[in-house]
Amino acid sequence: MRILQDIKNPDYWVKVLQLGTIFFVIFVGLSLIISHFRQIMAGDFAAIYQDEFSNGKWLEYFLIKAVISLVYAMYMTSRRKNFKRE
Repeated sequence: MRILQDIKNPDYWVKVLQLGTIFFVIFVGLSLIISHFRQIMAGDFAAIYQDEFSNGKWLEYFLIKAVISLVYAMYMTSRRKNFKRE
């Protein structure tokens, strides 16, 4: 399998980190906008904090999105045709 060969290459992990970071930021932003559009437009950030981040909910919120971003970045990076191999 190609992905098993790619994992051994350090350039692969640099690309995964770059793509994963960009995707994570966009993913978190869009999910907040979609799920809390009315609160954002009203400026009610306390309600968003209460729904998503209070009482340790922030850890699960960001951890799930980080895992999804990592899996997506690994898959998309391994599919690249112009990926350098050493």
